[in-house]
Amino acid sequence: METHVLPNDSFVTQKFGGVCFINELPLETLSHIFELGSMDDGFGEEQDKASGSDVLHTDQLDAKTTSEKDTRARDAEMVQRGENKGGDGESASNGTGSSATAVPFAFIVSYVCQHWRNVALSMPSLWTTIVVTPEERPPYERISTLLERSKNHPIDITISYGGLVHFNVPSSEIPFAMLIPHIHRWRTIKVTVSEYYPMYAFLGAVSDPSVSAAPQLTTLELHFCEDPEDDPEWFLYPTLGKNFTLFADSAPLLTRIVLWGVHVDWDQPWIASASNLTDLELAYHAEDVRPSSAQFSTILRGASALQKLTLRQSGPCWESTWSIIPIQLVRVTHLILAFLTQECPIRLLRNLYLPALKHLTLNFYSDIGADFGDVIRELTQPASPVQEQPRSLASRLESLKIPSLPCQLECIETLYSELHNLRSLDISLYYNPIFLDILSTPCTLPGRDDIWLPRLATLHLSGGSGIALRRLVLQRKVAGRVSLSSLYVNRAFRLDDEEVNWLKENVKTFEFFDNSKCGL
Repeated sequence: METHVLPNDSFVTQKFGGVCFINELPLETLSHIFELGSMDDGFGEEQDKASGSDVLHTDQLDAKTTSEKDTRARDAEMVQRGENKGGDGESASNGTGSSATAVPFAFIVSYVCQHWRNVALSMPSLWTTIVVTPEERPPYERISTLLERSKNHPIDITISYGGLVHFNVPSSEIPFAMLIPHIHRWRTIKVTVSEYYPMYAFLGAVSDPSVSAAPQLTTLELHFCEDPEDDPEWFLYPTLGKNFTLFADSAPLLTRIVLWGVHVDWDQPWIASASNLTDLELAYHAEDVRPSSAQFSTILRGASALQKLTLRQSGPCWESTWSIIPIQLVRVTHLILAFLTQECPIRLLRNLYLPALKHLTLNFYSDIGADFGDVIRELTQPASPVQEQPRSLASRLESLKIPSLPCQLECIETLYSELHNLRSLDISLYYNPIFLDILSTPCTLPGRDDIWLPRLATLHLSGGSGIALRRLVLQRKVAGRVSLSSLYVNRAFRLDDEEVNWLKENVKTFEFFDNSKCGL
């Protein structure tokens, strides 16, 4: 094979006055710099949003059969092609739904000079991020290189087959066979697809009887991203509806589980008795594949370390056998409930004991005329009658986010009257502007301060008008002790230049945010 030597080859050390100062650094210091650089790489995160680019094609990467010089040349070519995309390793979309990604940090530093290359290749931790996209093709030299260079270190895997993969893509084009033998050192695995077939292939691969346990796995994220129907009753792919048992029933270190549109055997130990689990998210499940109320109760009771629970158009399949004994989630500080029917959040709030809850999100889009007032009543009534001084869930909250919550004026007043400790409020006014209007009026409820939300310091707003916002800021500023300190508004907010300048002068922090950051 012909070896290509690039002009001004950086493997020839450049010296100044006979000294290459960077190479005078102790190896420990240079290694630490590389570690910090790899932590800030962001390569895996960017790959989640993209399908890959030609800077990552396998013909630009090193193979086991090539010499060290050839290997260097291939690494160098990949880096230079990435730089030619615009200096930051990115290029425009190629018209097929894919967009480019940055060159991984490890490959960049391994090309700078021979000394840096030697250091980088001696650090398996630099090569532990593995991203798989539809552009990968057999023999998957890049993936093989990363698996080899990472040695026995725990690895983080992202498989992104969104946008380019269709139902007839054979499983042979997804390199499960290369990755699964290393399942014992998987630390995180995230799979994102826009068609269910690749997800079904992945589930089948990791549930094969020959597959070992995942003893180091801490994060499991499975995303089937398609436009969800409104609370579908039946799973849309009945021939692919099998409830798989993954990881030989064992992944004892799991701390984060995210299942979007993906169902599994809800009785398997890694989810039914996940004692280390701190973050559980179930989303967009058809009713016939959701956990039963008994299974859901078992999952929550087994998650003794749980701190964050998210249910988006998912949760238990309600049955008459639902336990009337409250499920104690004594460490849960964050609760997100979204796209649920009116009955679901009420039953959840009645059956979950959440003494540590501090942060709540409610997002209930529904038909015109729907009223979620009963949800507010559950939040504002005493949460536990066994306490000497029972407190409502609302009274404990420090932050509340409400993209949408259809309800009447009196329910909002009842909610606001209980939010004694609320410091941050995030509301959308597109569906109910009353949430902001009330804040600008005096509180006349007996036994309450004359200002709603007396501890409110940070406000995020989507929708609304500048007049209402100025009125609120001025009223709280005049009250003195309850002035807003931080105000964030959607760029679509109707504010002219004069209003923007006034707000900047009357709050400590005023910023706009984009539409993409709205909602959940």
